[in-house]
Amino acid sequence: MHSSYDLEPIVELANWSVYEVPLYGIDAPWTRHFVGFAEELGLAQVSSAIVMFDQEHGFGASASHRVFQLVGVSGTHQEGTRLWSKWKTLNDIHHERDITAHFSKAQRTWRQPIAATPQ
Repeated sequence: MHSSYDLEPIVELANWSVYEVPLYGIDAPWTRHFVGFAEELGLAQVSSAIVMFDQEHGFGASASHRVFQLVGVSGTHQEGTRLWSKWKTLNDIHHERDITAHFSKAQRTWRQPIAATPQ
């Protein structure tokens, strides 16, 4: 039996970063998001909340069931930065933490419980 994560194609992100934001409010647990550029697609990407990350293999899964493979070293891409700014504006985000360094260190796996979507 396959999980729904198995059904989505893997998106390879170059020039990637990881940010933490108060998506559900400043007092709620902050969500983490991949930001980068998918060269195969020719598109900047911002993930939904990261729900799992495997440091050993450099991939993570998002709440939308997309799997992101981090390629190469972290960094920024002009289009990724622009999309991230738009995403923050659309989601009324005024605070962020750049936590990219945590994803570049020897950290085996990381899981965050999926936050309940506000009604």
